[in-house]
Amino acid sequence: MTLRSWSILALCLGLCQNTAIAGAPPGAEHPLLPSEAPTFKSGVNLILVPVVVRDDRGLSVGGLRREDFALFDEGKKQEISKFGVEVFERAGVSQIAAASTESAAPGALTEKSRAPFVRPTRYVAYVFDDVNMTFRDLAWVRDGAERNVRTLDLAARAAVFTTSGRTTLEFTDNREKLHEALSKLRPNPLARETAQTCPTMTYYMANMIVNGPQEVGDPTKPTTPTAPGNPALVAATRDVIVCRQLPDKKEAPEMARAAARQALAAGDYETEVTLSTLKQIVRHMGAMPGQRTVVLLSPGFLTAPEFLPAMNDVINFATRLNVTVNALDARGLYTDALEIDKQERDPIATQIEQQLARFSAVEERQPLAAVTEGTGGRLIERTNDIDTGLKQIASPPECVYMLGFSPRDLRPDGSFHPLKVTLATKQKYTVQARRGYFATRMFSDPQEQEKEEIQQALFAPDDIHDPAVETRTEYFKSPDGNAELDVLTHLDTHLLRLQKTGGRNANNLAVVVCVLDHNGAWVDGKRNTVTLRLLDATVERMKGPGMTVKTIFHVPPGQYAVRTVVRDASGDLMSAESSLVEVP
Repeated sequence: MTLRSWSILALCLGLCQNTAIAGAPPGAEHPLLPSEAPTFKSGVNLILVPVVVRDDRGLSVGGLRREDFALFDEGKKQEISKFGVEVFERAGVSQIAAASTESAAPGALTEKSRAPFVRPTRYVAYVFDDVNMTFRDLAWVRDGAERNVRTLDLAARAAVFTTSGRTTLEFTDNREKLHEALSKLRPNPLARETAQTCPTMTYYMANMIVNGPQEVGDPTKPTTPTAPGNPALVAATRDVIVCRQLPDKKEAPEMARAAARQALAAGDYETEVTLSTLKQIVRHMGAMPGQRTVVLLSPGFLTAPEFLPAMNDVINFATRLNVTVNALDARGLYTDALEIDKQERDPIATQIEQQLARFSAVEERQPLAAVTEGTGGRLIERTNDIDTGLKQIASPPECVYMLGFSPRDLRPDGSFHPLKVTLATKQKYTVQARRGYFATRMFSDPQEQEKEEIQQALFAPDDIHDPAVETRTEYFKSPDGNAELDVLTHLDTHLLRLQKTGGRNANNLAVVVCVLDHNGAWVDGKRNTVTLRLLDATVERMKGPGMTVKTIFHVPPGQYAVRTVVRDASGDLMSAESSLVEVP
């Protein structure tokens, strides 16, 4: 599914009856995506909070009961009105793994190897921070990701993105395409120098020099890393004297400052691009019709105070769209040993640089910790066990507790509500849960309200059943090899909420149908508007048979998922159902 395709659907929700919604080229911008996490109506607002409980080994814990949990909304304890446990069961052998055992063309599925079609319900985006990773860091996490995607079950789809934007693969179950995308990964610094510079200048050092104290002392006299003044400026000044072989050492401090200003501008640009790309990926993930997980593989990156709003935007978008961001520190077990390809020029400068590198490593982890904690995800750090780390953040936990509650006096103003989940057990478990939710927004314009609620239902990972609606599919092959795919939406008029208007029983129904391929990518979508103005006698005659709305698509042979949403004018009726169909 392209970014643009779902946006076209969103913009066309209010158009005329049976308006077809065309697809769009991959990579197009999308101005509008669903702005809230799915809301499930049951007479009152029901907020669902998935919770994973882990022991000290990182394994999920089962066997807990409702009374073991306490849930707080804005610091106020809530009654857990709904409680359930979801146990993950693998949906058979991975389809991409099955395909690789045959001698068919790369990526193809023969009739012998074709696995049963399972609607994709999990989307995992592997995001490689190629802007900030070294080749060593990228190589080992890339190889780990290669092994991890082989464990995907039939209900999962994987995508490959990079923070530079230079390598992109949309969600697929095709192993050959995933292997090809992973093999293309390379470090892609956008503005920084990768070779040793004169003087040595990191983003962290540059920020200290430009925004810190300007005291450097006498660069010709001995000093130590803990001497008064700006240690980064001291190191850069001593370094530039040696590497430039300056006869007049008084010029060295200003040369160090000039190098720092250049490095700071380059670092700021790369941080801006990294956060902007993450935001776009999160927005794109919000359009996936299922569980959404971002796996960020990064050594971390620095975020100056001016970039905190951009970081908060990433977290807020993920929270609104119900996207979990997990991360793995690509450096593994970090060491501050001198790089073998780096020339040591001045012993004191080198000692200071290594000390600052340790401080920088701590700061660089902070954005990873912030985005994972803010979205209810996990950060795996200080480990060289890449396979276990990726299994913990890319694979679904074996046990997920679903806590549901109905907030009291919830104002429909779109405001953020922080959540906290605690355990009453004596064991020292770790609780992983979403950090909050955004209240549903109410619009003064009924058409805007309808569009918002239909969007929520379209992107909800689960079905929303209403007894008044039933959907089934049929297909008919045509001589040209394609097929007519009919989506039949049956409405039980006896169960519809009708209002008397001018002696007739009235209601307006929006029937929106989307067709997705077996990877969840956009194929086509249409909307039907049903206007009911029924006499009493007509209502009585239709009690048994009801009425059926037919939506017709023309598709080539393949496996498809169909998503149907029905909403009436008042919003009292809301139904969202998914069905599968295979056209041979």
